[in-house]
Amino acid sequence: MSFVDGESWTRWAHDIRRIEFETAMKYVALAWDSTVLELGSGDGFQLDLLRGRFARVFAIDLERPPVRTPGFVFAGAEALPFPDSTFDLVFSCCVAEHMGERGAAMEEAVRVLRPGGYAVHILPACFWKIASLLLNPLGYPVRAFEKWRALRRIRLNNSPVDFRLFGPTPPPGIVTVLGRWICPPVHGTYHSHFTELRSYGRAWWRKMLAHPSLVQVAEAPILTYSQFGFFRFRLLPLRVWMAQHGFASSHAFILRKLE
Repeated sequence: MSFVDGESWTRWAHDIRRIEFETAMKYVALAWDSTVLELGSGDGFQLDLLRGRFARVFAIDLERPPVRTPGFVFAGAEALPFPDSTFDLVFSCCVAEHMGERGAAMEEAVRVLRPGGYAVHILPACFWKIASLLLNPLGYPVRAFEKWRALRRIRLNNSPVDFRLFGPTPPPGIVTVLGRWICPPVHGTYHSHFTELRSYGRAWWRKMLAHPSLVQVAEAPILTYSQFGFFRFRLLPLRVWMAQHGFASSHAFILRKLE
């Protein structure tokens, strides 16, 4: 199966997601027979990680289903189609910044969580946002070329394509590509880069996740990386050390619902 994002990029993105998942799950004490919900399953990679750890795993997404769809429903996090106190774990990774109504989504996550259950949210950090903007003049054309080369190889070889990482929209035209190079778009659903940068701060995320029914179990910096994948697969011990010393690209917030 071919990936329109490029196979190297896809493997690297999955490596990051695996590290983030494993770091966060160190703080979650749940048995195999637990019931789990993932908010925003994307291409299904972390959904498979959850299925390898827990017996009953459900997922939602607004855009595209994963390859293996049992337990999946098209839904938004702001209105979850599940009864109260259904899940032992609600998990999301780099999803909250794309939500339209983050407060409503977090309230819904608490509603469907059982007393004593865990909420795990992995969220981008300020360093990731700053690095994305500073590296865009070099990184964006490199990524655009990588995607173009992957698409060209697919078309020449008539290979089957996995479009899940690319998303539901068709490949952008040259005008759009040049525009994103000159003026990078806001990553999530925020109004501006400044608002997004401020909102990626740990204090802001703590404020968003604060709820009278939740207590924080842990907060963990995870890894240093950029959205352009420079030096991918390399320097992992250094990346972990940098994350622990103020240069994390993502943080895991682990909370538990009061009994």
